[in-house]
Amino acid sequence: MSKRWNHSMQQLAVGSLLAAAIVQPAHALAESTPAEQMSAQEAAAAKEADTGSSSTLERMVPLRAVAEAIGAGVEWEAENRLVTVTRGAAKLAVKIGERSAKVNESTTISMTREAAIVNDTTIIPLDTIRQAFQVSIEWDDANGLTIDPSDVTTAGSHFIYLLQNGQFQAASRMLSDKLRAGLPEAKLAGYWTGNTGILGAPKRLISLKREITTVQRNALLGYMTEKSTPLGIAVRFDANGKIDDIFMPLSPADNYREPDYDKPELYSEEEVTVGEGETPLPGTLTLPKGEGPFPAIVLVHGSGPNDRDETLGSYKTFRDLAVGLAANNIAVLRYEKRTRVHTLKSALHPAFTVKEETVDDAIAAVHTLQKDRRIDAKRIIVLGHSQGGMLVPSIIESDKQKSIAGAIVMAGPSQPLEDLVLEQNKQALAWAKEAGQPTEGLEQQVKAMEHQVALLKDPQYSAANIPKDFALGNPVWWFDFRNYRGGEIAKRQSTPLLILQGDNDFQVTASNLDGWKSALSARQDVVYKLYPKLNHGFVESDQPSTGKEYALPGNVPSYVIDDIAGWLKGKN
Repeated sequence: MSKRWNHSMQQLAVGSLLAAAIVQPAHALAESTPAEQMSAQEAAAAKEADTGSSSTLERMVPLRAVAEAIGAGVEWEAENRLVTVTRGAAKLAVKIGERSAKVNESTTISMTREAAIVNDTTIIPLDTIRQAFQVSIEWDDANGLTIDPSDVTTAGSHFIYLLQNGQFQAASRMLSDKLRAGLPEAKLAGYWTGNTGILGAPKRLISLKREITTVQRNALLGYMTEKSTPLGIAVRFDANGKIDDIFMPLSPADNYREPDYDKPELYSEEEVTVGEGETPLPGTLTLPKGEGPFPAIVLVHGSGPNDRDETLGSYKTFRDLAVGLAANNIAVLRYEKRTRVHTLKSALHPAFTVKEETVDDAIAAVHTLQKDRRIDAKRIIVLGHSQGGMLVPSIIESDKQKSIAGAIVMAGPSQPLEDLVLEQNKQALAWAKEAGQPTEGLEQQVKAMEHQVALLKDPQYSAANIPKDFALGNPVWWFDFRNYRGGEIAKRQSTPLLILQGDNDFQVTASNLDGWKSALSARQDVVYKLYPKLNHGFVESDQPSTGKEYALPGNVPSYVIDDIAGWLKGKN
């Protein structure tokens, strides 16, 4: 369970910002200097420099306008008549009057024409920019920048440039029809200015990466902001080259290390798609080497917009499970969570609940496995971690075809989520007091959460009658989920269960295992395991877990994987 209070406040920010209708002005990424200033004369300047040339490679274009439009930063040294353009790890240096340019101080690009200043605008051959930054672009006087749809990182960085410069109408035209319908220009402006007000406004593009999945083509962009933490943004494109969704903030680079039991020669991995319709999800199927059909496990995430590996700091709990279980001749399917891949579409959904967030996609993943001849359709298991474990009984209840042969709960809360979040806030306050740290802010947060929980518990309120001061985020989601106890559902079921819990888990404490035992005391087909050193990521920690250790590399121990494999094989 990630820290739900923080996630809920982020949900609140997104939800309220989507409703904003006031367009706030955005500032330019860089100030212009006289020799580099873009003006109304630039089109004439470029046209004048282009006279007599029909070659695209020789086309002279305004350097600052093109560079900034693709997310680059531009600096002008008047003394040396030198322009430096930086975009991610690439740096282009151009000197006025010369016919060559330097990339990263080591590679020389020969230019077909020399760099020049015409009407206070620096112009260079367009192909120099293409080569330096590996971009597929065109530029003309009438339309400005045109980007090849296959160049998703350039399209993504251009989109962020438009947003950050307040050009919301132009940015809106880059959205798919479906997304634009739910996020028109005014809402797009409110979403952007509000979130960057919290997370920091992009100032310098420091990293670019293209990611292709079975569902979308993604531009993964990293920016320095005025805040201490860089801002990561995923701009997601559909098959038509339109922006399908946006996700931020991306987590910073982690220090994950492969576990000792990761033996690539024992398994293979392939990309699959989970679900159909408007919200398909990219996933990874990890298959044992050898003859099938194999038993299989579907991995279901905890709270928050998790990736398929369930990355938490330097942990990748689901990846560890996948490779470890595959080495035990068990196939594993893991997938990106809906709120990560279809973030805005989920936020704009008028009745988004845990059913849409988690349950439906878990069932879709089971059906994906059923269609694969390499999988034993009679031995498909669902494993839920944290909130995903909490929802295992609901997933089983939604399995109308009775396709799930068994289920595993890892660190699944047995108490309502709102009670758990309040408990986590109180624990944070207790730690601060113990450490002699200032507690005023935490005390206020605890009081605020106590008030929110009281509103949730009050039977006079519901999704149809929302209290005016409700501030946890999507009220439909919360009022649908309030007072939820998975054990009360599971006590009526007969699907065999394995319930695993770390005794060093501060997010979902070991007392929750006792809650499951109490609720399921009449059942004889439930196995319980308590691990002394394991924290919430199911990684050993010799010190009491506080979450700080998540930044250190760690893996799910092999004995946990052996317990899961042994249980699955023993019950069949």
